[in-house]
Amino acid sequence: MTNLKNKMNKLLFLIFILSLSTLSFYSHAAPDCVNNGGIKHGTMDARGGTIELKGMIKKNQEVARFTFKRDGSDVAVADCPDGAEFYAYATYSEASGVMPTYYMDIDGRPAYYVVRNGHITGLDDYAYVLIENESGLSFRSQPGQEVPVNSPKLNTRDATVIVYSTKDNPKSQRFTTQYIGSILINRFNSGGGTTAVGFSYRLSVNIISAPTSCSAENTNLEMNLPKMPITAFSSIGFPRDNQYAEDNLRINCTGNASAKIKLMAHNTTSYDGQKTIIKPDNEGDSNNAKGVGFVVSSPSSGDTVLINNQFVPLADLTSGSNSVPLKAEYYRYGDDIKPGKLNATANFVLEFN
Repeated sequence: MTNLKNKMNKLLFLIFILSLSTLSFYSHAAPDCVNNGGIKHGTMDARGGTIELKGMIKKNQEVARFTFKRDGSDVAVADCPDGAEFYAYATYSEASGVMPTYYMDIDGRPAYYVVRNGHITGLDDYAYVLIENESGLSFRSQPGQEVPVNSPKLNTRDATVIVYSTKDNPKSQRFTTQYIGSILINRFNSGGGTTAVGFSYRLSVNIISAPTSCSAENTNLEMNLPKMPITAFSSIGFPRDNQYAEDNLRINCTGNASAKIKLMAHNTTSYDGQKTIIKPDNEGDSNNAKGVGFVVSSPSSGDTVLINNQFVPLADLTSGSNSVPLKAEYYRYGDDIKPGKLNATANFVLEFN
């Protein structure tokens, strides 16, 4: 009989624990806010005006951020008991039925294209992150982000929208009252429509792409020509079996551009009536050569020879990174020549149109 009582006590103990667990689970659900019979929906607008981008814009770079102003008076849309939550959706409608097109997470927050299916329609230069200011939580697609109300009434909830470029040097784009998010007191249901209780968030901004600009990523070029016998320089001009050396300018542009280049050397002489021959440093001294210099040209513009203190065509450039070669060749300019070392330095100035 004693053994039977012990078994029954153990059974009752297990049932008691399960009952406590069940009660704990159901008590965790947050209570709902309830519309108080007044206004059901408020509209929040971020009016960014015109934003003119400048310089080089990189992929995932922040280009603008705005807060919102309510369209109308600050009237509560719901009464909320202690512990109530609302749901913050990224969406392209007043409710939450039009799911946004996900781009990627940026800084740990979900980002969505400002325009639905932007990557398909070609309107994919910009994405947004929407943040509820009081909690610091991000709006997200279904399921919405749970946010505590922390107030007896659901009044205007401010938010911040951050606009990002989804590519290097994005195009101009205008957004006019573009829906980007909503707050609802209940989770989305297909019958909610525009009568859903809460707030919707709209973005208006005109983003103007940065004017085309270019910059050289490297500023020191070095061209080492191979050795040549003095017999190759039998007359004024380029030597027989002329050798050359190349190095490349790396130029980054925000759009298509035309580049020109100007040679700036302190010691030059003429070739074809133009100051195009760079004379060597310390010509004829000690072990230095004499009577032979260098001509630099641009292969990308039909081997146009660079002229001292005068701009000549360099290359047509496209958006992004461009590799532009410069070519150096020997040229005999002196009646008397002497073998030896040849070294010369020169500066170049670039111009972009």
